[in-house]
Amino acid sequence: MTQNDWQGRLTQHVADAVRHYRKDRGLSAQALADACGKLGYPVPRTSIANLENGRRSGVELAELLVLAKALEIPPIMLMLPVGMAGSVEVVPGDELPIWDAIAWISGETLLGSEPNPGTANEIIYELRIHAQAVNQVQKAIQLAEETQQYGLYRNQRLNGRSMLEAIQNYAKESVVDLRDYRRKLRARGIEPPALAEDLQFLDDVQ
Repeated sequence: MTQNDWQGRLTQHVADAVRHYRKDRGLSAQALADACGKLGYPVPRTSIANLENGRRSGVELAELLVLAKALEIPPIMLMLPVGMAGSVEVVPGDELPIWDAIAWISGETLLGSEPNPGTANEIIYELRIHAQAVNQVQKAIQLAEETQQYGLYRNQRLNGRSMLEAIQNYAKESVVDLRDYRRKLRARGIEPPALAEDLQFLDDVQ
């Protein structure tokens, strides 16, 4: 087996996926090309047709990302035969079960496991925890606002406090925890993801 054999199979995975998702969305090759153009990176209809018909030896990373965006799928769905094959050759001669390939590309860490300190996987792991914390803060703030606005749980108490007070305190604690976590990440040289506008106050408060 040669490198070109592997590259050809990899390109065929991408071609098959582009054709599958394009047809699934009822798009012609021209409509997909137009969608890519609107995203700011033109992929001509002829390039898409040549790819799907096996007349191209490879796909540029920029093309892959724009095609995935235009097809409204994660890029990994074009990179790997997700849901279409049980395994894939990730590099020449190295075939992995499809989930292991996804985990390798995305830096996924199995639930209940922690990556080794100082590794690239650890950064991804920490950012995933951060994303969960952001989601928790957003839900806590929304619950506190709705509870106060609509008078929910008005007559209920929890541990001697009104339910509203308990929910508000939970939201405040979640905010503090997220702010502290972002500071810890920065102290370790890891820049946390940008926050949505309604949460940017977290970085403004010293």
